[in-house]
Amino acid sequence: MSELLQDPFVQSSVLPLLVGLILVGVLHLLRRSLAAAGIAAGFLVVFALVIGLPALPPPSSMGKLFWASAAGLLLGVVADAVGVRGRVASVVLAVWLAASLLWIALPALDSVAAVVSVLVLLGTAAWVAFARGSEMAESPTAPAASLLALALAVGGTALIGSSASIAQMALALAASAGAFLLWNWPVERHGWGLSGRVATGIALLLAAVLALFTQTQAAVLLLALPALFAGHVRRFLPRGDGLIGRAASSAAVTVVAVLPALVAIGAAYALTGGEASPY
Repeated sequence: MSELLQDPFVQSSVLPLLVGLILVGVLHLLRRSLAAAGIAAGFLVVFALVIGLPALPPPSSMGKLFWASAAGLLLGVVADAVGVRGRVASVVLAVWLAASLLWIALPALDSVAAVVSVLVLLGTAAWVAFARGSEMAESPTAPAASLLALALAVGGTALIGSSASIAQMALALAASAGAFLLWNWPVERHGWGLSGRVATGIALLLAAVLALFTQTQAAVLLLALPALFAGHVRRFLPRGDGLIGRAASSAAVTVVAVLPALVAIGAAYALTGGEASPY
């Protein structure tokens, strides 16, 4: 069993999927509004199991990623437990994301390219924080599918670029988001809340580590950003009131969200000259 858990495929897919399924279910039983916190919680559990619990204060960018994610999860759980919504929740998310990005990026801000990367990430973080502030609590599929796509894009790009630890953690986050989506299909059961939006922020923090501290062609991640608009697909789909109609609508939104991620991964592969990663 220990050898199985040490397999990179298991660590980045099966393990986080199972952990996510368990945590989302347990949090649902404790308080339904906290179910989305299972995504970030699952990510942190897998991080600790696979990479180890980072020192505090953390000496590395991945250590900063872990503790920033833990702080975000705590903020999300508290906000969702007391019912913080709307503009206040957006401001809390924006402050956490901006502080986390700057904390992680500070040692790498020694070039114009790094500064541009951080500005792009901050702009994306602002959109995640404020443009999604009015996300309907009863419709979690679109934001969860967007998170799945972004995490897949970061993980796939990192894998092609031979950034093994980032690839594993990004794919683990994608699997954890997939666990949440499974809980909400064919019937949506949970809200997204600040905890869910924190999980999307974690994907941006992973992208920051990839762009600033590796030689990977991280610019291709810009091709995955249309995944953030996956929720708009619903307005073009036939309205189905039955179980089959709702299930098909959720599946279609998820597929549309993932397509830009596949484009980004394909572009990363093409830029390497079609060479496979040693991982």
